[in-house]
Amino acid sequence: MNESRPNAMAILRERGYRVTPQRLKIYNALWNAGSHPTVIEVHQRAIKEDPTISKATVYKTLQLFTEIGLAVEMGFRDESTRYDPEVDGHINLICTQCGSVEDYDGIDLSSIKNGVEKGMKFKIFAHRFEVHGLCSKCQAK
Repeated sequence: MNESRPNAMAILRERGYRVTPQRLKIYNALWNAGSHPTVIEVHQRAIKEDPTISKATVYKTLQLFTEIGLAVEMGFRDESTRYDPEVDGHINLICTQCGSVEDYDGIDLSSIKNGVEKGMKFKIFAHRFEVHGLCSKCQAK
């Protein structure tokens, strides 16, 4: 994962939202989860810091983070929803066998985004690039 962690506190304030301890703990749980966690996974990590955080609070907070650009919501064919705190353009490698999701940052996608915006006169607010295949663990099986 790219190490350019956004300043959640500053972004919340800039967008007119209160900075609460629960929101910061949920953002830390999301960022430190490692790989595109579900609401349940974020909740499990967040309650280690604060057992009073409910699953509903985590869900609402992740929706807010998605709206203000602190996370990207990722839906999958199995109808699961995961959240990616890495909002800068990158490639998601999705294993079709085990469902793992990994980030690949080896290509700068900004030139594609800029080309589409200029060439098509289309303002892009979000983009997602997915590659589907088999991870190394599933290939080894």
